[in-house]
Amino acid sequence: MEAIYGKIKDMLNAYYPVLYLTSFEYDRTKQKIDGIINSLRSGKKEVRLFNWNCVEGLNLIMIDGQRQYLGEEYDDAEMVLKYIYNDKEISKDIFVLEDFCNYIEEEKVKFYIRSIAERAKHTNTHAILLSAVYKLPIELEKYVTVLNIPLPDRLDMERTLVQVEKQCRINLSVEMRNRMVDAALGMTSMEADLAFCLAAVKDDLGENAPYTVSSEKEQIIRKSGILDYFPKNENLKDVGGMEVLKDWLFKRQKAYEKNARDFGLQEPKGLLLLGVPGCGKSLTAKTIASFWNMPLLRLDIGKVFQGLVGSSEDNIRKAIATAEAVAPCVLWIDEIEKGLSGVQSSGATDGGVTSRIFSTILTWMQEKMSPVFVVATANNINLLPPELLRKGRFDEIFFVDLPNEEERKKIFEIHLVKKRQNPQSFPMEMLSKKTEGFNGAEIEECIKEAMFAAYVENSETPVLKASHLMDSINKTVPLSTTMKEQISALRLWASTRAKNASVEIPITQRKEMPILLTRSELDIERSFDIKQ
Repeated sequence: MEAIYGKIKDMLNAYYPVLYLTSFEYDRTKQKIDGIINSLRSGKKEVRLFNWNCVEGLNLIMIDGQRQYLGEEYDDAEMVLKYIYNDKEISKDIFVLEDFCNYIEEEKVKFYIRSIAERAKHTNTHAILLSAVYKLPIELEKYVTVLNIPLPDRLDMERTLVQVEKQCRINLSVEMRNRMVDAALGMTSMEADLAFCLAAVKDDLGENAPYTVSSEKEQIIRKSGILDYFPKNENLKDVGGMEVLKDWLFKRQKAYEKNARDFGLQEPKGLLLLGVPGCGKSLTAKTIASFWNMPLLRLDIGKVFQGLVGSSEDNIRKAIATAEAVAPCVLWIDEIEKGLSGVQSSGATDGGVTSRIFSTILTWMQEKMSPVFVVATANNINLLPPELLRKGRFDEIFFVDLPNEEERKKIFEIHLVKKRQNPQSFPMEMLSKKTEGFNGAEIEECIKEAMFAAYVENSETPVLKASHLMDSINKTVPLSTTMKEQISALRLWASTRAKNASVEIPITQRKEMPILLTRSELDIERSFDIKQ
């Protein structure tokens, strides 16, 4: 957190004329700027700080914090820029302009910002545009330096929590303080302060306090409209089969331990779950967070593409920043191929928006240092951009095939127990063999249908029988039958490019996944299509 403000200080010393700071925390950002100004003054420099907003107008901020109003003639955005443009004082003058994004499209405003940038080195004048959203005309991109102010880190959260502790006269243990901070990561300072106060009132900062804070964070994340916060209700035991994938997850879990970090082991980046629809990819994605005891966030790419021109790019940056602030966490991108299917034709269809969004995601996945574990699921390999499959984006690509006989038996047991039925009362071996070619979702639906039939047969004392299950199975046409050719083609592709989630295939029988699919190869692969 402090690094960004050190960078701002260096830029001001280096005569950077116009800075654009994006942040939801105006007060905290302005406090940090005040600290930068005081630091510059300690170097025996004469520095003046001004603040402008549409309500209070232009004010000179004195060293003691007092404000001197400079007159109503500078209440207008254009006029305050004119004042900055004509500023010829020998002192280093820094102007903080709040919510200037609302006026930045005006022609005279663009002229003055450009002019201020061109002559600022000679006048030692700096303009800092402070806004919660990014909105910068193309004409000004070469004149303005854009910086994102990150959400509070662990140190900032600890400072906020300590203040609440003092107010409540409570001294938390180190373990409890860490739990509270973990629960608050991803909030602004104000949101965290309110959540801590609520936990103090409701739980006396006791054992349930972290859960109270987490519940508040859930509401905050959902308000963004881009990321969804999922409760950790699923368990890895609810997933039938996929023993290879489970073993992989068990081993990678240890990478988050302190000893692993001291050893030099990096946290895993993520994985891609590719396979037949209904085989548990989404369920597995949700269980990873529960298994690793991490928050689960879901990114809906469809929600990214909404709003005004330029807002899509801002939405994806905001989503990434939130995920990094909450880290360590699991970021789930469901059916990623649907959101990125228009990458190849983006330039002609949407002005390149999809392409830019895709590029932002790829760059972040490749270069990210924060412990955000990305779990992406996909059904249709043909719609996946080939760049996504390159080594370095994901730690591993797993192919989730139709469950085998033993896995189908396990799936039956899981869902029967959920329906308050005793699996030992049913011929599990026969049911497993009878459902060859069924996916997990189809087996679950067969059980649901059978229970309906049992209840209709005798609503007073309903009893689920094996005959009900067999009738339901016989009436079901599995996806493997209706999409036989497509699934076979998908298996062929995955045999050389992905790791089977259920069966460990010797390395000698697998080919190295190509770094990047060639155009001709891609065209061949797109000759088949998996439809929902």
